[in-house]
Amino acid sequence: MKHLVLVFGFIFLSMFSGIAQSENGIVVRKYRNQQTWLIKEGAKITIKKDGQKYKGKFKIIDKESILVNSDTIKINQIQELYAKLSTSNFTGGVFTLLGSWTGVGGISGTVMAVSEGGFAILAIPFAAGIGTFGTLLAIKGVQLLSRGRKFNTAKWEYLIIQEPSLIPAN
Repeated sequence: MKHLVLVFGFIFLSMFSGIAQSENGIVVRKYRNQQTWLIKEGAKITIKKDGQKYKGKFKIIDKESILVNSDTIKINQIQELYAKLSTSNFTGGVFTLLGSWTGVGGISGTVMAVSEGGFAILAIPFAAGIGTFGTLLAIKGVQLLSRGRKFNTAKWEYLIIQEPSLIPAN
């Protein structure tokens, strides 16, 4: 029993060590509900600025600018920011698998309805709709896996933070 309490106590206390670490990053905050995400320094991002794309790992220069590869970008010049987060990877994988499965089912249902003929032809719009939905869901999943989550300036505010413990309160 003592060992069990000791092990669970160690696990409980070790959870806080990950929270207490300080790292630099960009905090994106949603205007509507004040939801925040931290994009850690060194993460792969894609930035759209004045019609040009900048891809690569970013480094913070100061409170107003970041460095993507060898390009210096001011935080107020960013129009769109794509970041690969763990949630976008998970969601992209789920969307890709579920969309592929649904798309293949809809397409095979359409083929079977056409080949059966008769009243089975009535199932073609339903099966084709399911196939289209699944294909679009799989495409969205691949987009999330390849480029990450989209944060645009119309919905999100960008802040450069040196210490995550100093993230502005919601």
